[in-house]
Formats: sequence, C-alpha cells, structure tokens
Amino acid sequence: MRVLAVADTVSPVIHSSNFPGNLPPFDLALSAGDFPGEVLEFMADRLRQQPIFVLGNHDRGLLPDPSDPTGSARIPGGVINAHRRIVHQSGLLIAGFEGSARYRPGPHQYSEREYAAMVRAMTPRLLWNRWRYGRAVDILLTHAPPTGPHAGSDWAHRGIPAFERFNRTWRPKIHVHGHVHLLGANAGPEREYVTPEGVRVINAYGFTLIDL
Repeated sequence: MRVLAVADTVSPVIHSSNFPGNLPPFDLALSAGDFPGEVLEFMADRLRQQPIFVLGNHDRGLLPDPSDPTGSARIPGGVINAHRRIVHQSGLLIAGFEGSARYRPGPHQYSEREYAAMVRAMTPRLLWNRWRYGRAVDILLTHAPPTGPHAGSDWAHRGIPAFERFNRTWRPKIHVHGHVHLLGANAGPEREYVTPEGVRVINAYGFTLIDL
C-alpha cells in the first residue's frame, strides 16, 4: 500500500500533464492543508480514488462558488473533506482535523481546548472501529503537527498537544501533517520521525510517497 501526501506548496511533479504517470503507482492521495483547491480538483480528475483533504489555517483549499451571489466558498469537486470525520477508503481508516493552533483572529484556527474537544468527540467512533475492524484508525491527517520534533519554532506553527495524545492513545500507523515548511529560513527538521508508540509522523510539505 502506497500513499501520496501533499501540503502547503505545489510541486511541478504534481501539477503536471504527466500526473500521476510520472510517479510510482499509489493507492491513496491525501492533502494535509494549505494546498490550492484548483490543484486538488486537478488531482481528483486524474485519479481513480477521491483525494482526501483537510483545510490548512489559510483558505487555499476553498474555491469561489459562482452559484452563490454572496460570494461564499466551496470545497473542491471530487475530493473528500476529512475534518472531524473518519473516512474509510482503500481499506484504510483515515481521521482528519483541519487548521492550526490559534495565533490571530480568523477561521480554521483553534485553541488547544477546542482541539482537545474535537478529539474527544471522535472517541465513540474510534472505539466502534476498534471493535469492528480490530483497530481504531490507520492514518491521522492534520494540517498542524503534534507537539514534538516537528512542531515549529514560532507561535503560529506550534504543535498541538491533542494530536500527540491522539497518537499515544489510538496509535495510527502514520500521522500526516503539513504547516511546517521544510525549505527556507524557518525550515523544520527532517520529514519523518517515529514516536515511542511506533507512530510514523510525516511532514507532507510539497509531496511525499509513503509505503505502508
């Protein structure tokens, strides 16, 4: 099983007339936020499986809705929004949470208390999955990182304690996130690390292929 994960910046490998044939075969596509909605629609048009995404702290994943005179935004066509849901696709259970830690007024930002409440609200479904499938979840998909090595050095990119607790309690195979860039003056650390519980935490900045 191979997963394509994207976040934050568009690689020419992804937004290419050759996509997805220019990559090794993969079974599932994930977007960990702040990825343009028009590129998500482009991916959806070219893939057999619907990409699964969460929004970042910016609204790049939303598109204008021409049918709405108020100018509201819509999610891209052909994709699945995983925020506060568990999506079952390609035999995998994917839980998602959008946005980042709150650092200024605006949407798609949440306090630590709000994230903790979101995670608690998912407990009944996770317990049901554990009973039904023998495991609670396979992939945690978020925009912000958990607390730990991938947390940013500044306030806006700090890690989310609730995500670290999620990993410790429910032990997904992988936690895919974005938000912390791997290039530039404030670049984060390596792309992947493993928690003491065995969860692979992976920064999807740009794009990466993950073998499960």
